Amino acid sequence: MHRRHTCLHAARAGRGPAPFRLAGDEPRWSRARAFSLDDLALELTLDLDARTVGGEARLTVRRVDPEARWAELDAIDFTLGALEQETASGWGEVAYEYDGEVLRVDLGHVPDGGSARLRIAYRARPRRGLYFTAPDEARPDRPVQVWSQCQDQDGRHWFPCQDHPGQRMTTALAVVVPAGWFALSNGVLTERGDVEGGTRFAWVQDEPHPAYLVTLAAGEFDEAHAEMGGLPVDYYVPKGRGEAIERSLGRTPEMIRVFAERLATPFPWAKYAQVVVAEFIFGGMENTSATTLFERALLDERAALDVDMDALVAHELAHQWFGDLVTCREWTHAWLNEGFATYMEHVWKEHDEGRDAYLYGLELDLETYLGEADGRYRRAIVERHWDTPIDLFDRHLYQKGGLFLHVVRETLGDLAFWRGLTFYLERHRGGSVETRDLLRALEDSTGRSLEETFHQWVERAGHPALEVSAKVEDAAVDVTIAQKQGADALFHLRVPVIVLTASGATRHVVELARATETVRLATDGRAEAVIVDPEMVAPGTLELALPVPMLVAALERGAGGRARWCAARALARKNEPRAEAALAKALAGDACWAVRVEAAKALGEHRTDGAFAALAAAEGDADPRVRRAVARALGAFREARAAERLLAWIERGDRSYLVEAAARAALGATRDRRARDVLARSLADDRGSWGEVVRAGAAEGLAKLRDPAAVEPLLAALADLTTEATVRRAVVAALTDVREVVADRAVLRQVREVAEEQLGEHDPNVRIAVARLLASIGHTEGFGPLRRMAERDLDGRVRRAARESVRDLSARLEGPPELAALRDEVEALRREVVELRAAVATARANGA
Repeated sequence: MHRRHTCLHAARAGRGPAPFRLAGDEPRWSRARAFSLDDLALELTLDLDARTVGGEARLTVRRVDPEARWAELDAIDFTLGALEQETASGWGEVAYEYDGEVLRVDLGHVPDGGSARLRIAYRARPRRGLYFTAPDEARPDRPVQVWSQCQDQDGRHWFPCQDHPGQRMTTALAVVVPAGWFALSNGVLTERGDVEGGTRFAWVQDEPHPAYLVTLAAGEFDEAHAEMGGLPVDYYVPKGRGEAIERSLGRTPEMIRVFAERLATPFPWAKYAQVVVAEFIFGGMENTSATTLFERALLDERAALDVDMDALVAHELAHQWFGDLVTCREWTHAWLNEGFATYMEHVWKEHDEGRDAYLYGLELDLETYLGEADGRYRRAIVERHWDTPIDLFDRHLYQKGGLFLHVVRETLGDLAFWRGLTFYLERHRGGSVETRDLLRALEDSTGRSLEETFHQWVERAGHPALEVSAKVEDAAVDVTIAQKQGADALFHLRVPVIVLTASGATRHVVELARATETVRLATDGRAEAVIVDPEMVAPGTLELALPVPMLVAALERGAGGRARWCAARALARKNEPRAEAALAKALAGDACWAVRVEAAKALGEHRTDGAFAALAAAEGDADPRVRRAVARALGAFREARAAERLLAWIERGDRSYLVEAAARAALGATRDRRARDVLARSLADDRGSWGEVVRAGAAEGLAKLRDPAAVEPLLAALADLTTEATVRRAVVAALTDVREVVADRAVLRQVREVAEEQLGEHDPNVRIAVARLLASIGHTEGFGPLRRMAERDLDGRVRRAARESVRDLSARLEGPPELAALRDEVEALRREVVELRAAVATARANGA
């Protein structure tokens, strides 16, 4: 499951990280399994108008516990028909109990080691798991589709199952859909034919997989088909979007080849299909042999300039090995699915663009993880305490999990690392795993000890915070590396250090085990630069407290991209002419686009005339990623000249949507008086960009203006029924800090109430943004909707955000419990008054 393209949870404004565990979170353990569900066959019909699914499920359950009486199946809000067991003479009734959530079937008569075949007729109107889309007033072009999303445990809403990642079963799915539709599911298509009411599609997945990987996607699609070494590679996208398939997804066969070769493990399923559906609630979902993707996976020509869907495609593809072929035994170890898929994104990048692109991708993942670790919470990658499994699907699970795999690769070396992964996949093929299974597979296949490595990176929270200083002599340099994260959280590390002299570079390895280590390194001349951790063996924070000449030398002569962009970051804090000149030179001419990006960011920190001139000269850089960084750096100059350049840039446009978005956000950051009207018009009118990123950039710019007058166009965008969910999310996020610029409580109440109206939005990321806003505004009236979200919202991500926001709002409104109770009473009275007024108005309108 991919979450890069979903809304990140905001940091806690003005505070450091809070505990991950919230009140009520309990330790989670594996479920008992008295009977194992080994096979599931579904024969389904869909009622598009009623949004229901029904039909028959046939299940084979096998006794595991020799003394158990009841076989338990997860099934949420089903209307049950007949429930029967197959016998020698046919089908007969069997006793059962059902409480609306768990179906318990009496199989006490099944002998030890024996199996039973069950047949269940049912109908359900799923609130999760299976989704029906159709046009409406806000989006008349929305296609009619039906699609599933079962992770983490939502399959139970539309078919009976044992909804747990450690339970695997073979499956078959047959469904009747309207004529002209296509229906995709797992495995091999065995039948396709016209029947009464439409077309029947029958799929068979004959290798066991968990319930959360069962899929159904049905609608009218454009199709394309390819192959890789005889493996069918299929693409299905909404009708009329077929021209985007090759541009967006066309590198899939090459990715399959690269991953299969690196892992020395062939693609494990009979086919690989990708289907794009409307309003999917994640970026992608790795259903066995049939991935589902969101609409933004389809790129037009401008979006393809710098939007990287290769990462999404590679992520979901990697799951076919890590998550589908080998699955985490329980969600506590879900990083074994998501950390691997995240890391394999970078493996593809390394193959496609080289080592610098690989490392910079990891650097961006590190920034994402640090944003959560420093601003939201810190936790161990393996964490047992949670409320719902989706609580774990965060930046620790994805990005830190992927970074840890890079650490393991750097520790073992390429040959041992890839051999270890091959051994791991082969040993556990078709099975369930915990973290210790990966540890043992790597140790058994390489002969290395990795227990300490796993302990310090996976089993405990935190990361290294290194500070580097150096003292130079004629034939030696004393390098001091301090671990600043605290004496009780030290890492044992072996960090490469490269010393540059006039005659070349010398590589050393410094062992770190204490809070501070100082080593004397002999040199063949006076040291000109010290480069620490150029391959990111210790992902964390890296503070280079080195003299400007050393940093300039590293920026100019560092052999790898990371040495140079780390030097550029350090020079951002050295506001002197030599630093500025070196950064300007790097921005103008470094061969690595990532170094140019970091040089642009650093010049934005300098805010000098020379820095401004260098940035202005780089507006035409050929790489849109660099132009984005240049635009945002210009926004750091709160001067009329910066606003003028950005206004001109917006007027002439840019080939890249993302650059146009960055220019709008940067214009707001200048706080120029001309920005408000330009950004308001852009938010209202600049429609049609990929994912509406240009309008989202305008919303961000209005937030950066820090102008009370910016609230009006933001609220207008929320009032517009046609405003897309991606823009709504950006607007709500833009309003999150409104309290810092608006003092009028009536305006703040208006913002809060308009935000609350967004709680009916289908996109859960909009609702998450609303939760953050309600906490940031700091009104006691926010408690009511937050608590309702925490208790009632169907999406676990929203419930988690609401619970955190209740905690944060309580902290903001510190006071005695009696005061909190009084505030709640006032809120309840206020709502009663609102309801009474509404009732009076209704009565008057009806002539009462």
